[in-house]
Amino acid sequence: MQDRLSLETEGGIAIVELNRPEKHNALDLGMFRAIAGAQKRLARQRDLRAVVLSGAGVDFCSGLDVKALMNDRAGMARLLWKWLPWQANLAQRVSVGWRRLPVPVIAAIHGPAMGAGLAYALACDRRFADTTTRMCAIFVRLGFSPDCGVTYFLPRIVGLPTALMRPLVAASRWRSS
Repeated sequence: MQDRLSLETEGGIAIVELNRPEKHNALDLGMFRAIAGAQKRLARQRDLRAVVLSGAGVDFCSGLDVKALMNDRAGMARLLWKWLPWQANLAQRVSVGWRRLPVPVIAAIHGPAMGAGLAYALACDRRFADTTTRMCAIFVRLGFSPDCGVTYFLPRIVGLPTALMRPLVAASRWRSS
């Protein structure tokens, strides 16, 4: 876990840090598993008062590490397609895992929060972003349906009209820069 995720607890506050700065904290199968494991440990801690989710280095999370998953076809199948339709896949279970923790979860966002990284920030109870933050449902630009709960969380946070417009506006801005 240590190579993909850092988890420190002090004074009832847990700091979970995505730890792949060389890959912009992109999520691969190992990181999904590490996050799910950390969520289970955190749920069992009786003295826990809050969780802070952040990313190592200059990025919060650039989303799914497609290159790594393409190199691990069996892992990609397990992650995305092998689950029965009524079962949430691993990436979605991690989103739900943030919501199920019995304490407030705060996203400390800096740099890009893209795709699944955006979903995980949205799944937190509160989000705080610095001036370097860029959020984007980048998969919309690629013609994919949003993943990991973005379509569930975003309208509940910003309202449906805004949620319908923002991903399209963000994608068009990203394309022009």
